[in-house]
Amino acid sequence: MAELLRILNIGNTHVQAFDSTGPDVLIPAGCFETADFDPRREAAFHPALAVASVVPDLTRRLREAGAFVVSGRESLPFARSALDLTTVGADRIANAAALLTGPLPAISIDFGTAIDIEYVTADRQFAGGAILPGRLLLRRALHDHTAQLPLIPLSDTLPGLPGLNTVDALRIGTDRAALGAVRELIREWRTLCAPAALRVIACGGDRHFFLKHLDGMTDGGDDFTIRGIRQLWDFHHAR
Repeated sequence: MAELLRILNIGNTHVQAFDSTGPDVLIPAGCFETADFDPRREAAFHPALAVASVVPDLTRRLREAGAFVVSGRESLPFARSALDLTTVGADRIANAAALLTGPLPAISIDFGTAIDIEYVTADRQFAGGAILPGRLLLRRALHDHTAQLPLIPLSDTLPGLPGLNTVDALRIGTDRAALGAVRELIREWRTLCAPAALRVIACGGDRHFFLKHLDGMTDGGDDFTIRGIRQLWDFHHAR
């Protein structure tokens, strides 16, 4: 019987859990608040753990418990590039690894608390990327640094111009700022890769908004980063 592997994608706000008995078998096992996540329980119930974490304390505790933890300090399945992988977050490394299973060049765009873009070249170099604030961070920045602007929830719709009240004005400003930034970065990356066709994959919890309002992206699904973690686990254990 194949070994059961618990795969964890630990973000700033949520933890994704999947169970896997092989590279093509990924079974959702829950989504938890990061603040409530207990790494000791995971290590006790799941002898085989593969983890990508952006929370240093949880990273340390899971590593001490014997988990395989994605890190730029490990050997990775990329061609050599100028990128200093020791400075790159585990989730970004996992997303870049997931791109290796499809046509290259490619970028992944992870729409979460931050928007992270990873770029893998036609010759399999993880060559870097970009990081910008996500929609909720833009809203929080305006709320936290002004006296009267409210913190408004996310929505998949865009109000028309002009905004006739403060809430609509905030939605127009923050959401169109994020859309415009991503659209421009995709345009520049396509120019960088020309004449080769650039594959653009959307992932992360807020991806549906951007897939609805931007053309030219493919939905990577809920398990895109998980697939990258699994690929890195397989690469590490095949050596």
